[in-house]
Amino acid sequence: MIGTESRPTWIAPGTALAFSLLVAFLSPLYMRSFGQAMPTFTRGFLSAYPLWIAVSTAALAITALAEQFPLFARWHALWSGLDIALAIVSVLIIAIGLIALFLPVLILPMPG
Repeated sequence: MIGTESRPTWIAPGTALAFSLLVAFLSPLYMRSFGQAMPTFTRGFLSAYPLWIAVSTAALAITALAEQFPLFARWHALWSGLDIALAIVSVLIIAIGLIALFLPVLILPMPG
């Protein structure tokens, strides 16, 4: 039986990292392939995505450092809340990102 101490805490950040790598790889391809015809939603998502990477990286670093210092251990509820919030927002960003990435593929003809 898996206890609470061995729960896979890096699944959500790992999934978010994998999605970040996918977006980093696809972003220049989308800009080249769709250019000005790319939907505004997709263009906005791709341009704002580096901000999400910075925020999520900072939140993960703060949480990881806070777990290492006994002084911050008193604020376990705060760090747990940050972890839960980051997981929820990660899922939302991935869902929105999938829509943004599929939108041009579904509604725009591929340039010949």
